[in-house]
Amino acid sequence: MSVPSVASVLVSVFVLCAGPAMALAPPDVCQAADDLAGMAIPMPKVGAVLRPDAVLDILAVGSATMFGPEASVSPGTITSQAFGESSKAPVPAKLFNGPASERAFPLQMAKELKRSVPGLDVRMTVRGGRNLLATDMLDLLRSELASHHYDLVLWQTGTVEAVRNIPPGEFSQTLSDGAEAVAAAGANLALVDPQFSRFLQTSSNLEPYEQALQQVAATPGVMLFRRYDLMHSWANEGQIDLERTPRSDRQKVIETLHACLGKHLARLILDSARL
Repeated sequence: MSVPSVASVLVSVFVLCAGPAMALAPPDVCQAADDLAGMAIPMPKVGAVLRPDAVLDILAVGSATMFGPEASVSPGTITSQAFGESSKAPVPAKLFNGPASERAFPLQMAKELKRSVPGLDVRMTVRGGRNLLATDMLDLLRSELASHHYDLVLWQTGTVEAVRNIPPGEFSQTLSDGAEAVAAAGANLALVDPQFSRFLQTSSNLEPYEQALQQVAATPGVMLFRRYDLMHSWANEGQIDLERTPRSDRQKVIETLHACLGKHLARLILDSARL
C-alpha cells in the first residue's frame, strides 16, 4: 500500500479546515450581474481627472433619495408613496437646503471612487428636494453649472413624472435640454432612473419615462445608471427588498441599499472613465 505524500496530507487538512469556514462566508448582498447597472460609455471629462492627487468635482441633482436613507423614506415623499405609505393626495415640492447624509448613495459612490483611486479628492455637491419635477431640477442644474465647474453631473429623475402622469415628450425634452447644458459646461452626465417598487409598478406607467432616459443616454458623454433594474433584481432574489422588510429593520436595509447602489455606480463610473 502506498504512503501518502506530505503535500497531499497538507492539502487534505487544508480542505477539511477551510471548507466549513468558506461555507459559512456570508453572501455578497450587493451581488448583481455585471451589466445590470448599465453600460459603460466613454467619459473623457471624468477620465481626465480620475487619477491620484487630482480633484473630481461632482454635482448630484435629484429628489429625496439623493440626500440619504432618512430623507428617502420620510413622510410626504414620492418614495414613501411608492412604498404604499402615503395617500394619493398631491404633495408639494420642497427644496432641501441641508447637506446630504454620508450614507446617501452619491456619497457612498464618492467613497468607492476614493478607495479605487488613492489620493483622489472627490468633491460632491447635492441639490434637489422632495417631489421635484425634472423641469425644477433643470433650473437647479443650470444655476449650479453657471456658478461652478463640474466634471460629472448625476441627475436622478423620472419618478414624480410617472406618478403625476406628465407627458413623456415633455420629460424627454427636459432631459435633452439638461444634457446639452451639461455638455456645454464641459462635464459628463450620468442619469439615474427611478427606484423599483411593486406599488409604483402597478399604479403608474414607468415605461415611457424609462424610454426617455434611455434615449437621452444614447447621447455622447451621457450614461444611464439603471437603479430600477438593480433594485428589481435584488428584490426578486431576496437580497434587498424594502417593501417586504419589517418597519423595525427598514432603516438598516435602506442603508444597505444606499451602500450597494454607491458601489455599483462607482464601478460604472470607473469603467466609463477608463474607456
